Amino acid sequence: MAFENSSNGVGLVFSESTYRKISRILYELNTRLKAKLTIFSDMNGYPIDYSGDLRDMNINTLTAVASGSFSASNEMSSMISGHQHFEHVLHEGARDNVYMCSVGSDYLMILIFDKTAPIGFVRLLVHAAVNKLSQYLDSLRVQKRSASQFIDAEFRSKLSNEMDTAFGLS
Repeated sequence: MAFENSSNGVGLVFSESTYRKISRILYELNTRLKAKLTIFSDMNGYPIDYSGDLRDMNINTLTAVASGSFSASNEMSSMISGHQHFEHVLHEGARDNVYMCSVGSDYLMILIFDKTAPIGFVRLLVHAAVNKLSQYLDSLRVQKRSASQFIDAEFRSKLSNEMDTAFGLS
């Protein structure tokens, strides 16, 4: 089970089965694209999971820099258009490319892949993976909200009873 704090301060807990689903999506995407590395992180740069070869890379530093780059691109977009944000950012290198895209408003997908991979194919497969991840994350948020409402209602009831007892009202 993994706990994830999102950028809006609301934490999500990933069950083991959800974490396995995320891992599977990353593995399938990485395999189909023959990417060097596929990372799922939060927007703050905290890596949640990855698939591929890290080689001599520090995943924490890599995701922090990628998150900063993505945020800077979004700030530039905001300056240009006033409100829109880039959903996808591509950095093209001499041998490798880095493709980043948002997964909802709280998460980031980062891919490092060979320059020979067709960008259209990358975008197509990443889009499908992001849709799957978004569905899992949305269902987690709904489950969390339902559990929170139940706990809040039960807590209020017990607190009310205890207060009544403490003040001799019951």
